[in-house]
Amino acid sequence: MITQKQLNRMSLTDLKELNESLNRITELQSMSNVIYEPFQKFKGRYAVLMGGSGSGKSYAAADKTIDRIVTEDNHRILCVRAQANQVTKSQFPLLVARIKKRYNIDDFEIKKAAGMEEITYKHNDNQILFAGLDDVDKLKSIFDITSVWIEEADQVQEKDLRELDRRLRGYKGVNENGTSKYMQIMITFNPVSVLSWLKKRFFDKRAKGQIMLHGKMSFLHCIPYQKCDYLALNKTNTMVIHSTYKDNKFIDEEYHKVMEELKIHDENEYNIYALGQWGVTGGTYFSKKSVNDRIIANIQPIKIGYFEFDYINHEIIDKTIKWVDDEEEGYIKIYEEPKSGYPYVIGGDTAGDGSDWNIGCLTNNVTGEDTAILKLNYDEDLYARQLYCLGRYYNNALVGVETNFSTHPLKELQRLGYPRLYYREQSPDSTTHKYQKKYGYLTTKLTRPQSLGMLRTIVREEPKKIKDLDLLMEMTTFVKNNKGRPEAMSGEHDDLVMARAINCYISHQQRDYPVMPKPKVKELPKAFESPEPTEEGFFYSGVAAQDYIRW
Repeated sequence: MITQKQLNRMSLTDLKELNESLNRITELQSMSNVIYEPFQKFKGRYAVLMGGSGSGKSYAAADKTIDRIVTEDNHRILCVRAQANQVTKSQFPLLVARIKKRYNIDDFEIKKAAGMEEITYKHNDNQILFAGLDDVDKLKSIFDITSVWIEEADQVQEKDLRELDRRLRGYKGVNENGTSKYMQIMITFNPVSVLSWLKKRFFDKRAKGQIMLHGKMSFLHCIPYQKCDYLALNKTNTMVIHSTYKDNKFIDEEYHKVMEELKIHDENEYNIYALGQWGVTGGTYFSKKSVNDRIIANIQPIKIGYFEFDYINHEIIDKTIKWVDDEEEGYIKIYEEPKSGYPYVIGGDTAGDGSDWNIGCLTNNVTGEDTAILKLNYDEDLYARQLYCLGRYYNNALVGVETNFSTHPLKELQRLGYPRLYYREQSPDSTTHKYQKKYGYLTTKLTRPQSLGMLRTIVREEPKKIKDLDLLMEMTTFVKNNKGRPEAMSGEHDDLVMARAINCYISHQQRDYPVMPKPKVKELPKAFESPEPTEEGFFYSGVAAQDYIRW
């Protein structure tokens, strides 16, 4: 920022040049969508622009590429797509069009020969180069790359990103205008498939401090771009911006209608290209519409953390149990604080059969809504202790833990003296002819389809009961196999789905109405007590007069 003293010292020529620069900045900004302002200022390693068609993300990447070769030094920025002919048809003509729109085209040397496209800024010899990832020989010949733009990244493989990442090195220092040099990989794509490696890389396994922003449509793990902490831009190496056609001020009314009509013709395409949500392919077990609507709702937990307690002589001291807020390392998400007198249920699915996670899905048994989610990959005894504390925290919730792969968490809960465990009735004992109680949920050919069917009905008919985003994302990859058995797609998880289904199955052993605790009453002095009925037919037996009981 220029101070008043600096302005006073400027000559008329300097002031004129400053005014022209400010006008030019204002003019350039008017040609861009405001949602991409954080992206234009971001200098981290990975800038990910994803969302629907017509959102302007490719235009934003093109503008930043051009601005950098004009204002910075010694650039060789590489633009790539999966195939070379795609680059010729998309990135190259877009960049030329944006140069014509925003700069003097005569300041650029543009080579248009097919397969040999290049753009050079004449005043500093900075270059924009183009290649298809299928053209290995050309890629090998391109050296000293300072930044990369990957267009339609959903069509490339993760190994391609790793290779391009290795090509960026050594571009450090300060530009002539005093700005720091930085290398960046810009990634633009539509979220065509929920199975995409991009989802796993930038959404499921987010980098520490990763900035996640969205426009007018809410999106998984993102916050509104207006809330971007600009001071944090230089403290992280990854930024994600989700946008849709609704964020593009240059889109006309006719294009708006085209996007909205997709809902009529193909709901999955509407979710991907209009709403910018992850695409779901194939026959999913749960209602696509219900699941996508809940993902779009983007319900956030009110707090994230875990429980701490004193553990003495192998016992949890109940009065020492306390909640610890920890958004970074916490493994329990709370969506609703416990209500006095309300009943709660926890369905537990333990690690096993290729899964690393121990899960607890807790619901309010009056409303049936998600209330808390426990997800951790620690030892089973530590998992059981957190279940114990979570259940105690929620009015001694009914806890039903799956016992197919391990009975250790259940036995640990029993050893700790947890007061309310789900039990299943077995056949009568051959001697006593009495039914025997067996604690814990057992997955069988009968209970599994029943449990999943109950959850499926909730998702279809009462989807607002499902709040947890991780659970919803699992539902997008939970399908029927070629034998009709519902299960997670190959390489995907179903831990949360199964825990939530168990929750549905066992909930009948918990009441479905609140019971308000009786008010504490103040005892009368002995002189006011009467063991005999009074003339009015009432008696007082150690209770206050206003709380008398009819004889």
